Amino acid sequence: MGTHGQRGRLVIQAKHTTVAGKVRSSVMYQVKGTAGPVHRAETAVVVTNGSLTRDAQAWGNRHHVHWIDRDRLRTWAERGTPLHDLLRRPQRHHQGRTAGHAA
Repeated sequence: MGTHGQRGRLVIQAKHTTVAGKVRSSVMYQVKGTAGPVHRAETAVVVTNGSLTRDAQAWGNRHHVHWIDRDRLRTWAERGTPLHDLLRRPQRHHQGRTAGHAA
């Protein structure tokens, strides 16, 4: 979990997978269920060194759980792309509202 003055509180769940392993929808449900109520986070993110099932990606997109798979993780690490760009999440407006959508 982290807090950024302009982007609010983020909670990140990291998932290490084996070769050909995929993160399933159940992980997305768990992250969504705890991000706001438990951590008071404005943004929930699942990061994996593998991939996500199509259902997990679709569910995350519908319910605003951002995700970073192996390809996005490589872009983040090798190119230094800012996290908010990977998540396609703009800065908050000064009124404290969050404008954004799932990756």
